[in-house]
Amino acid sequence: MKSISPLRYRWPFPAKFFFYLLTLATLLAPIPFVFFKPGVPDNVSGRIIQVNDVKTYPVNGKLFITSILVTNPDSPVFGAETIVNWAMGPHVVLPRDSVYPPVQPAKVINRDNRSEMKTSQATATAAALRYLGYEFQELYFISDIREYSDANGKLQEGDFIMEIDGKKIEDIDEIRTSYSNKKVGDLLSISVDRENKSGEIERKNFQVKLVENQELTESTGEAKPAIGILVGTTARFPIDIDFNLSGVGGPSAGMIFAVGIIEKLTAEDLLRGRNVAGTGTITASGRVGGIGGIEEKMIGASRIGATIFLAPRENCPDMKNIPKGLKVIPVSTLEEAITALRAPDNFKHSKCPNW
Repeated sequence: MKSISPLRYRWPFPAKFFFYLLTLATLLAPIPFVFFKPGVPDNVSGRIIQVNDVKTYPVNGKLFITSILVTNPDSPVFGAETIVNWAMGPHVVLPRDSVYPPVQPAKVINRDNRSEMKTSQATATAAALRYLGYEFQELYFISDIREYSDANGKLQEGDFIMEIDGKKIEDIDEIRTSYSNKKVGDLLSISVDRENKSGEIERKNFQVKLVENQELTESTGEAKPAIGILVGTTARFPIDIDFNLSGVGGPSAGMIFAVGIIEKLTAEDLLRGRNVAGTGTITASGRVGGIGGIEEKMIGASRIGATIFLAPRENCPDMKNIPKGLKVIPVSTLEEAITALRAPDNFKHSKCPNW
């Protein structure tokens, strides 16, 4: 009795060729995704933070700001790249719309990132000098006006926001909270200081209608009110501090910038020969805020030999995989970060609830 072999379907050549072309097109076709991977940390204890015309002290150790490498908003991403990055750790692949607001063109996103970096440098300077006891005047200026904002034709880029609904603005968060109880379509009275053609400062008052925050609506589906402006921070500081850093955007280096300024302006040895890294936004009052890509930043810190990582306490739920040999210390304020660096190496710091 002869054995029976299973039937094998043989595809005709045209079908094979079509399938080959379809696979090739899928791998080479641009798709709406972006990649995240750990960046190379920058040592701010070197020349990145430059303090002018004031006595500074030598730094014993290294202090790193951490970053993540993210696909540019206008760069094409192909199917084959996505498969490779999914397979490789510690890379993260996310839909483009979950990272970049779909209503904003790439040039606006890049400009906003640069503006956020400039603002973080100003707020870090303010937080550090305030911690050290210096007095100065903090100012909040309009760095961009969205196309959909009712402020177009009224407010101008460079205007300093002084009052909203008659209340003096003394903290940048007060701009956002000034309309937290209002609805889209409500009017907001905004007073700004503007330089005229003669170089004199004039106070101008405007009624601006609140609009729907299109970026938030696109990302979360929530219809929240907004002025439709981007606000930057500056101040008339008693000390001139420059930041020699290019190619990095966003606000997440703020806390480490502030620590670096304090380290250079005081005789106290906070680093004690250690390699310290970290991340976190900072307000002028010294409050540390959460950031994105925390685990990729910890990996980057570990790769350059950091042993201590200062992280925002807000990011506790996101820190699940901590690299071996990296001591992560969650903080909520600049004061907590300085206290953590002062502590002995064997000190048991507070941890995140999920650890």
